[in-house]
Amino acid sequence: MRKPILGILGGLGPLATTYLMQFVILKTPARTDQDNIPMIVLNDPQIPDRTAYILDHSKPCPLPEMTMVARRLEESGADYLAIPCNTAHYFYDGIVDAVSIPVLNIMTETVNRLVECAGKDATIGIMATEGTVASGVFQDYFAAAGMRRTITPTKEEQACLTSLIYDCVKANKPYDPADLLHVAEGMRSRGCDAVIVGCTELSVIYAGLGQKPEWLYDSLDILADRCVDYYLERQ
Repeated sequence: MRKPILGILGGLGPLATTYLMQFVILKTPARTDQDNIPMIVLNDPQIPDRTAYILDHSKPCPLPEMTMVARRLEESGADYLAIPCNTAHYFYDGIVDAVSIPVLNIMTETVNRLVECAGKDATIGIMATEGTVASGVFQDYFAAAGMRRTITPTKEEQACLTSLIYDCVKANKPYDPADLLHVAEGMRSRGCDAVIVGCTELSVIYAGLGQKPEWLYDSLDILADRCVDYYLERQ
């Protein structure tokens, strides 16, 4: 029996793509190489910036390139897809419409985890790109699950997160993981029961944190869990 192949629509950004691959491998209950999940990865960093388009529709739209990559992954043999970029899920429906295979949804999986672990009455802090925050897409996913109490970063906190994303991780420059934790703790102090790392560049920084607070949830880590579970369910 052929094992399901995971397709990763990558490059959004490139480093986050490699972290998803690593997370999936480390979470797979494998005793040998052959027990691991087959993957096809198309790491396309030429896809236009998602936040730039969401904030200004005169900028290049990333959807045509993303759908092209999704189709190429399907044509190459992928049985299901994952997208290691939260902001790209602003375009999720368009990607789903472009292929005939399942596309896992990082926001759906993150919301499901928070419903389970924090409860529907919890107040959730969202650390993400300006595009994700401004579009309200994550807030909409939470609201659809009955979680209507969300908090977004202050102007100063968002500036810090944006710098970590674009000036540090995407630019391959050094960063201090304590800056991410400082923003999360600030949101926590304003009444958040849980805070999500809702940008996969921030997930790269989260992975480097030493002691991770139990109230801090990483969307890329949660997506990796679902990639593995989906595979194991079909063995």
